[in-house]
Amino acid sequence: MSQYILLSTTERYRSVTDSPHLETIEEYEYYFFGKRKTVFTICKIKTTDARIVITAGSEVFPDNSIPIKVFPKFETTEEIVKEIYELNIDEDSKVVRSA
Repeated sequence: MSQYILLSTTERYRSVTDSPHLETIEEYEYYFFGKRKTVFTICKIKTTDARIVITAGSEVFPDNSIPIKVFPKFETTEEIVKEIYELNIDEDSKVVRSA
């Protein structure tokens, strides 16, 4: 069975998804009061020994390489999408699937 993970990118940090160990499946943008706050990326895990690199955005910190084994994993993308859309709680919060 395939396993999937959810990665996020904000103004403060960026999760690097350009990796031979990951395959990007879908992206969703989260808006709060009309401002984009987060980009969620659903990735298929190709190898379990992969590491996720987190780089600085608006803050300054050294790149962080995290083993994929510490990230929550999902069996289907539908499970992840359901989690993402829980952010659609009122008219001020909006999730949009990226093209």
